[in-house]
Amino acid sequence: MSASKERQSMSPGGRDDTIPAELEKTCAQEAIHLLGTVQAYGFLMVVEVASGCIVQVSAGIMRHWPGLADAAAPLSRPLSEWVATADDTQALDLDSLPASRPVQLPWRPRFELTQPQEELAGPVSPQWECLGHRRGEWAIIEWLPMLASPDEQQRQNQVFADFAGVIGRLRRSEDLDAFFRDSVRVIREVSAFDRVMIYRFLSDGSGEVVAEHTASGYQQKYLGLRFPASDIPSQARRLYLTNTLRVLADVEAAMDGLVPPLLPNGEALDQSHCMLRGLSEVHLAYLRNMGVRATLTLSIVCDGKLWGLIACHHHAPRTPPHQIRDGMRQIAELLAEIANMRIEALSHLEAVGHRLRLDRLLNGLHQALIQDGDITTVLELWLPRLLAAFNASTLGVRIGTLACVGGPGRREGGTHQILDEVGARLGLQDQGPAVRMWDELLTSKKRALMFLPEAAGLLLAQRHDEDIIFCFLAREEVVQQVHWGGEPVKHLVSLPDGRVRLEPRRSFTKWQQSVRGHSAPWQQAEADALQNLLRILSEVNKLQMNRKMQETLHWRAHHDHLTGLYNRRAMEDEVARRLEDGQYNTALMLLDLDHFKKINDTYGHETGDLVLQQLSLRLKAVMREFDLLARLGGDEFMLLLQIPHPNAATALTLAERLHQAVATPFDIKGQQFRLGISIGIAIPPAHGRSVSELLRHADLALYQAKSLGRSRSVVFELAMAASQRDYYLLERDLDEAIERNQLSLVFQPKVDLISRKAVGLEALVRWNHPTRGENSPSAFIPIAEHSDQIIRIDRWVMRNAIAEQAQRHSDGLPKLPIAINLSIADILSPNLVPYLTGLLAEYRVPPEALEIEVTESCFMRQLAETRNVLRALNDSGISTSLDDFGTGFSSLSYLRQLPLQCLKIDQSFTHSMLQDPNAEKLTQAIVAMGNALKMKIVAEGVETREQMNWLLAHGCHIGQGYYFSPPVPPGDLQQVIERLEVRLSA
Repeated sequence: MSASKERQSMSPGGRDDTIPAELEKTCAQEAIHLLGTVQAYGFLMVVEVASGCIVQVSAGIMRHWPGLADAAAPLSRPLSEWVATADDTQALDLDSLPASRPVQLPWRPRFELTQPQEELAGPVSPQWECLGHRRGEWAIIEWLPMLASPDEQQRQNQVFADFAGVIGRLRRSEDLDAFFRDSVRVIREVSAFDRVMIYRFLSDGSGEVVAEHTASGYQQKYLGLRFPASDIPSQARRLYLTNTLRVLADVEAAMDGLVPPLLPNGEALDQSHCMLRGLSEVHLAYLRNMGVRATLTLSIVCDGKLWGLIACHHHAPRTPPHQIRDGMRQIAELLAEIANMRIEALSHLEAVGHRLRLDRLLNGLHQALIQDGDITTVLELWLPRLLAAFNASTLGVRIGTLACVGGPGRREGGTHQILDEVGARLGLQDQGPAVRMWDELLTSKKRALMFLPEAAGLLLAQRHDEDIIFCFLAREEVVQQVHWGGEPVKHLVSLPDGRVRLEPRRSFTKWQQSVRGHSAPWQQAEADALQNLLRILSEVNKLQMNRKMQETLHWRAHHDHLTGLYNRRAMEDEVARRLEDGQYNTALMLLDLDHFKKINDTYGHETGDLVLQQLSLRLKAVMREFDLLARLGGDEFMLLLQIPHPNAATALTLAERLHQAVATPFDIKGQQFRLGISIGIAIPPAHGRSVSELLRHADLALYQAKSLGRSRSVVFELAMAASQRDYYLLERDLDEAIERNQLSLVFQPKVDLISRKAVGLEALVRWNHPTRGENSPSAFIPIAEHSDQIIRIDRWVMRNAIAEQAQRHSDGLPKLPIAINLSIADILSPNLVPYLTGLLAEYRVPPEALEIEVTESCFMRQLAETRNVLRALNDSGISTSLDDFGTGFSSLSYLRQLPLQCLKIDQSFTHSMLQDPNAEKLTQAIVAMGNALKMKIVAEGVETREQMNWLLAHGCHIGQGYYFSPPVPPGDLQQVIERLEVRLSA
């Protein structure tokens, strides 16, 4: 066969037309977990848990058990006669064995029972690994040899010594494809198999190799190829979901049977979780045709579904030991975790965007229907937009006497003929709303629609009213090109007993298939939207027929007109009703959109209204049908989420879904808005038994969330009621602190570790409260940021720090630049640079005598704006530094984009670097990175000479911390500097 052949077919992942359907179905239904065979490299015991007696063994026990002449000898005997714990003192605990994922047991076989002790100490006596699990009343004990050459043992030890680094490498992969490539490379290093692949299942059951890595001397040959669903039939996929790790030590080794073949109850042993389970002859033939001798397969499970497999192939017999298997399982679980997050995030973003567009369109249609009142006229007007949004060629509706079909799709019959034909496909047993999908109508004449001859796909939504009502969409054919791993043709093999079974294909050479008869697949968002469209049309039809005005007025009385959500009155009534009925399995949430006022003030209320509408759609998209959502007014929303056993952790998990729903930027008339939400949570009955109590406590929790920096969720605690009063008092006093001259500055020197001289100062603000005493910034800066007083405080610090610098120049003291740390609010204020340059001119202080520090959180939230401000400061001659580096999520790409001259290592690294090897490595990496970027490096929090010496030895030449001096008032500063320089030079 040539490198690429092409054939037209009707099914991308379905059955092979060259074999009888019943035979293929029989193969797919083979009970592969009940084969009753065991791989020959180990042996198996089955024990009745109640009696503790052995009831079944694998025939190969005679091969592995020295001196055992009859495989049936252990039967009906207590397990304790044949097996002991490692120290021979403890009982064999069968009751606590898990029902899945066999565990390693510290047990050993009593070989001395059948062979003298001195004959067991020979050089070839293997050590045995014992694995155990339970299947109902039976305990299954598996024994695997632990044979490894010294070189292999040394390799394994080295691999697992570096295992943390391996996991770290995988977590740092930049995107999903790179993660897959890194994963197969790492897995091959860990397992030492010749070929490692990641195989992803597609929706039709077929699969695709998305990553492949091979040992030296082996070529990649499966990457990008598809394999039909029949290669891994449904019962095999279910088994991969049940048992996530499978080992086949030798394809060519004969399998051992079980003695006796059946359990005492007459049933076959369920080997779903057995490590030694034998494989079907069809699977073994498949592997032989691929040239494989041994395999290790791990399942990638995402959200409880089999997403794919990690397939490891070897060209010689291979039995991976427990630590390799366990390590591989960890990597597979990590792979599933990360793949799940990335896939869910990408699919969620795409689905939410599509859903929003459809919802927006249907909301517009709904409004048009309400205003116009004539469904047929409005549908004709909106039909091009509807078909374009759904990527469809035909739309049809039947609601009572209303019947219409439209669109450019080819039609061979009249409206009622088409609707009758489509209506014949309704699910008559579905009593509630339902949606049915077809995307393969043209693959056979039986599936095709006579009156819509070019329709390859059909989406049909139905509801029960007085009668069944429905609407449908049709799509045309899309021809798809698929590259398969070999032409998916199976051969028939006659067995000695006369039965016929399938033989897998013998070639896996790339084969191209043109798949015809299918449309583009339907998305769930489209199904939901079509059901929503049917609901809208049905509702409007009812409004036309039954007191339209009264129902409209009632709806408006209970819903917010802007978003369509419940309003305060309706929501409070419904919550009160549920509480009166004792329905406490809920969590009440108050949600505020962070900084929404700025959008209204800057872009106008029309834009703000559009943001609120998009927000409500996103919230509804992640809520369930039994949850409640209301807009109370402005940007405040109220939610009542039903939780079976409500607690803080579960409520916070559901709240996180709301945060994720608003994480994507809002696109309003081409303007991008990246917004966050703050959420306060109250849980009945502990936080209240009435609506008013719950609302009050949720509001306190919401206030706490905003106080902690916004964009977070907080569950109410009783302490909040008391702390709120204290917070309000402190906020009020802070508002008067500047006028009452309660703020002051202290300065901490920065020291050149080579010359041992002071080379700079950092200005730090203190609040001398009249009754509370001195407050550090950590106590009042968050309050200032929340109450919008932070800019006033920042401006006070700038003026007084520059004034102190002017005084030092006037006194003839050494010129030491003073660093000031600014908040994100001041960085983004429009007149920061003019204000600073004006102060410098006013006090006649040169710009190089001032340094501005920003934290990672500033530029991570507003990168472009922060970059522009820093560049403007640099253009004015003022240098800039990045403070507390390492505590956020910045990366090299961000640092490269920002005009920074200095990098300050956060004190948490300095404090722990001599005790924690990881912290030491990270600190060393930060220093190296800063030097590579030609930036000054300042280490904060230096408290010992050992820390100073380490920093100097590793390339950090400036330090700041209590080892040199605590922050001191301006009057003491020069004397402190002189003393520390004398002390350091001694």
